[in-house]
Amino acid sequence: MKNIMRYQIHTKCFGCSTGTNALLVGILGPGHKLCEEINVKHTGRGQYTVHYLLKEKGDYLLIVKWGEDHVPGSPFAITV
Repeated sequence: MKNIMRYQIHTKCFGCSTGTNALLVGILGPGHKLCEEINVKHTGRGQYTVHYLLKEKGDYLLIVKWGEDHVPGSPFAITV
């Protein structure tokens, strides 16, 4: 049985109130597999909570974009 890791991040999207872009979140895992379980919730005033489930140990990239542009620091390295 694989270990299941649950994580939560809180982020503020600067400039999210301008334009018609969307917040995009993705996680690329070992073997270039995409994370299948990601939940993004808008909590108001440009703030979002992201929950994600990682089922395997390894190195991941958390990619967060506002439209076509990465938010500051993205992509983020995650090691499980």
